[in-house]
Amino acid sequence: MKENQFKKWEDLDITDDFIFSRVMRNKKLCRTLLEMILKVKIGKIKFLTSHHAIRVEPNAKGIIMDVYLKDENRVINVEMQTSNQGDLARRARYYQAAADIDTTPKGSEYEDLKENVVIFICTFDPFHRDKAIYSFANYCIGYGEPIPLEDGTTKLFLNTATKQLRDLDQELQLFYDYVRGKPAQTNFTKELDATITRMKQEKEERNMYLTYTSRMMEFRREGLEEGISIGLTQGIERGTYETKLETAKKLLARGDSPAEIADLLSLSVSQVQELKTLE
Repeated sequence: MKENQFKKWEDLDITDDFIFSRVMRNKKLCRTLLEMILKVKIGKIKFLTSHHAIRVEPNAKGIIMDVYLKDENRVINVEMQTSNQGDLARRARYYQAAADIDTTPKGSEYEDLKENVVIFICTFDPFHRDKAIYSFANYCIGYGEPIPLEDGTTKLFLNTATKQLRDLDQELQLFYDYVRGKPAQTNFTKELDATITRMKQEKEERNMYLTYTSRMMEFRREGLEEGISIGLTQGIERGTYETKLETAKKLLARGDSPAEIADLLSLSVSQVQELKTLE
């Protein structure tokens, strides 16, 4: 994205990664979207932070993930993609490798690796075959019927630009329509739209976006985008974390339980209980 391609706050929608990553912090909306796409039941979600920065080792290429989470069975990365630079397949490969390393503690066995799913929601057709969803897994070829490798990895590319929607259920079709800028028509897209509207009315969210874009323009002029964007993202996340703590204090004062607050704000119960001891 070039310097002048950052949208005004008022013009942002679900296709902008800043909005998408923030809205998907709502566990209900996130779970609904994942179950709609994957056709499986998603367990208890644990966010590994939105706009999560990963650097496997100091000299490795760093990456920032829009929505990065896990449940009991799988680790999932969801990306909103509006520009086609021809590198999505290899990006998906790198993201999955980084997520495996990031979520597998030292001393683990290979069998401990969770299923690893990468989902790119594209506003264009990434493979020019006019399929609504491109789903990739690893297979052995050349010996008759392909043999699945069963390594637990899946790469999905949603082509929301397609007109070939007949293979999708109605809920997903109407989500595609919403991504393309049409009015919300389902309970899910209406709730998604209402959440975005509320968020865009919050001064704190707007200031966070303005800080992010102004700093990014500055760093891009200096050719420092990759390294600095990771640091900037972590700084934004730190600010968000501190805001969560302030909100948690207010909810404690109101009488909400630490468990309820922890679930609402994606904090640990111990973090909330610590605040209670400081009162």
